This record gives sequence, structure tokens and C-alpha cells, in this order.
Amino acid sequence: MYKSTLVKQRQKEEAHLPGKVRSPLPIKMLAILVFCFGLLAFFGSLFLWGEGLIFQFPKGVDYSFPIADLLIHAPAAMIASIGLWKLKRYGYVAAQFVAGFYIYVSVEIFVKVAQGGPPYALEIVGPQVLAVLVALGLVFYLWRVQDLFHFKQVL
Repeated sequence: MYKSTLVKQRQKEEAHLPGKVRSPLPIKMLAILVFCFGLLAFFGSLFLWGEGLIFQFPKGVDYSFPIADLLIHAPAAMIASIGLWKLKRYGYVAAQFVAGFYIYVSVEIFVKVAQGGPPYALEIVGPQVLAVLVALGLVFYLWRVQDLFHFKQVL
């Protein structure tokens, strides 16, 4: 009985330590979305989004998006999601980088789709709209809660 009381007291004390702040639900949701986007980018790029295996180099396939996804997007998304989940400063910074990447790539894809003319491929536009919404959440929501990431205010 005495031991369980000590354990409960220690857990209560640890919960109030500055390093033991729990991630708010919106941050966890953003971290999960970014992690899933990173996984999809990695595995989708390995198969060139349905065009064939990247290591077989099929002719007539543009490699710019798959290579960018493999070398930039997937690692940055993994770092950002882990850092966001743990409320680390590197997670905040990486999340801002990922948000910028999402906006840039989405605009490029929107322009390519618009130049192709109607009918617009919803399977291409839909995920990019979601990416833009996640990017806006990463930028604006994380800005409001940046104190959770232990930034020092410098004036």
C-alpha cells in the first residue's frame, strides 16, 4: 500500500516537471499526418507513383518528384513528426520546412494540372489540397503554441 502511494506521488511530481509536458492533441494529429505523408512519399516514390520501380529507370518518366520525395520530403517529414510528438525545437523547425515544401510542391502540381486542362485529376489535386491544409496547420497552429517547444523570446 505504501509503495503504490510513493509511485503515484512520483508520477504526479514527474507530470509537473518542465521536460515532461504532454503534447496537445492537435500537435499529435499533425505529427501523425506528417509521418503518414512521409511514409507515402517514400514508398510511392520507390514505385514512381505507379510507373514502375525507381531502380529500373523506366523511359519517359520524370524523376524530379520521386527523387525530391525520397531525398528531401520523407526524411524531413520523419524528423518533423518525431520532433513534434516529443515537443522538441528541431521538430518545430523541421515542421516549418516541411510546410514550406508542401506549399511549394502543391503549387507546382496545381500549375501542372491547370496547364493540362480539364478534366482535372482529383486523385492528384485531392492529396495536394490536404497537404496545403496540413501546411497551414503547421505554420499557423504551431506559431500559436511555439512556447511548448521552449523557444526563448529575444527582443
